[in-house]
Amino acid sequence: MIRSRTSILAALVALAFASTAGAQAQKPKPAPTLKDLEGRKVEVKPDKPVDTGQAKAMANYREFLSLKKGDPALRAEAMRRLGDLNLEAADLERGEGEVAMGLGNAEAVQLYSMLLSAYPDYARADAVLYQLARAYESNAEPLEALGTLDQMVTRYPQSRLIDEAQFRRGEILFSEKRYADAERAYGDVVRRGDGSTFYEQSLYKRGWSLFKLARNDESLDTFGKLLDRKLIDRGKGDAVIDPQSLTRAERELLDDTFRVTSITFSYEDGAESVDEYVAAHGTPPYSYLLYSSLGDLYITKERYQDAAQTYEAFVKRDPIDPNAPLLQVRAIEAYRKGGFASLVLTGKQDFVERYGFGTAFWAGRDRAQFPAVVTELKTSVKELAKHYHSTAQKSKKAGDYGMAARWYRSYLDWFPQEPESADTNFLLAEALYESLQFREATLEYERTAYQYPVNARSAEAAYAALLAYDQQEKLLTGIDKATWHVQSVESGLKFATTYPQHKEAPNVLTRSARELFELKDYDRAIATAEQVLALVPPVDLQKQRVARTVIAHGRFDQGRYAEAEAAYREAIALKPDGASLYRGLGMGLYFQGKYAEAEAALRDAIRLRPGF
Repeated sequence: MIRSRTSILAALVALAFASTAGAQAQKPKPAPTLKDLEGRKVEVKPDKPVDTGQAKAMANYREFLSLKKGDPALRAEAMRRLGDLNLEAADLERGEGEVAMGLGNAEAVQLYSMLLSAYPDYARADAVLYQLARAYESNAEPLEALGTLDQMVTRYPQSRLIDEAQFRRGEILFSEKRYADAERAYGDVVRRGDGSTFYEQSLYKRGWSLFKLARNDESLDTFGKLLDRKLIDRGKGDAVIDPQSLTRAERELLDDTFRVTSITFSYEDGAESVDEYVAAHGTPPYSYLLYSSLGDLYITKERYQDAAQTYEAFVKRDPIDPNAPLLQVRAIEAYRKGGFASLVLTGKQDFVERYGFGTAFWAGRDRAQFPAVVTELKTSVKELAKHYHSTAQKSKKAGDYGMAARWYRSYLDWFPQEPESADTNFLLAEALYESLQFREATLEYERTAYQYPVNARSAEAAYAALLAYDQQEKLLTGIDKATWHVQSVESGLKFATTYPQHKEAPNVLTRSARELFELKDYDRAIATAEQVLALVPPVDLQKQRVARTVIAHGRFDQGRYAEAEAAYREAIALKPDGASLYRGLGMGLYFQGKYAEAEAALRDAIRLRPGF
């Protein structure tokens, strides 16, 4: 809209009108005083609008122009200004939601046309033509507006309004589906440089015009210039400007630009076309948005595999870009929406291998900067481990168990302090046990039981370790077997003392007492047997007999015969048919010098076990 200052011109119009009308001066009246207000009736008319300065100016201009004489220059200015005021009034009506009847625009058309006809050399004819075009356009006469603008750009190519005029030409031509002509009009604005306020909109609409003409490469180039302008911060090393920092109008412009570029790429070779475009344009820093937008377009069309492959195309192109992991995640989600279970699994495995901690992506980066990547990594690696574990339990294949163990270990390496880490460690031990890797299984069971805070798996893992010890011991011979057995006994003691409430604790403790005795560790064997006898509730008679026998034999082998005698008698009371107990009792009595009692005990031993 062209606006002019009115003060000087209004004064000139007023003077000219006064001179032409020949108004006679009258004798001035005396100045009013406060007394003049006495008795005056005040009439209030709330429905009568206050006359505005604009309305007064329009009335003055009309009255001045109704006179047939006057300075031609002043008449020309009055015509132009009255036409401008008509347009302003019509714009105001539209802005207030009123229905414009076209009367103001019609008067503006008449005034501008008269001005151009009467004053062909008018100095501001370019502005008048521009305003005349606006009036036609506001009056729903686009072809008349276009013809007027055509005259203007032809006759006044150096006008300061040329860029706006060309843009308006482009808009009308585009609406008329004259895309080639529209492209030339927008292109003229673009060629004049980015100093124009219509530069960005012209870039955008020129791109659309080229798109409509199926001149795809040119269209993409034009849209690319707009994206460069809106998204690259040249002052910060070509950093990408966060779209959320832009105005709503700018974001909408960007959204639509990405939409049309995506449609263009989809008409060609999809992700391959994006690859070619990015390579040809020096890999713009916002390239990930081109891939993302095309992938999103495919999602809306339910072309899930194409969407996933588009997201992955960027990941393969630049896997360490900060946006790459999340595009990989979107690829996985696209496969899931499409029902491609095997591709979901492959996608997760690719994600974990690319973005697991220690990979190139994390060089110089902090986990806290990428919480979404960390969350997805945590979820994916555990899902992979459970998938392969489940598969292995059905297939019994060493390879499947190996993959399960690999991903369980990766989870534990990357998330050792997570609440579910103990459970994951237990599952690792289970996978190792099921795949007959008993030695490794014992280590992981014990880690779960004793190195993590007490958890729901602790006692179960501690007992499972003993089962793994037993299985591994069957595979060993010689000194390896002996060494392993000692470790097994120690693990049993640790289990029984750490988790005394476990249902297997009495059995394990009793067994440990006997095994310590066999290892000739008499002090610990006796102490463990005494623990068995002290359990509450009491253990069954069988376990009591074992415990008292261990105590008795242990005391005897230590040379503590009197204590051994007492222990043997307690053991015999529980098991009167134990030949070894009578023999031990007899030997204990013998070494104490109680020969008669010793002889009787030995006779009982022989009776119970002939040939003893």
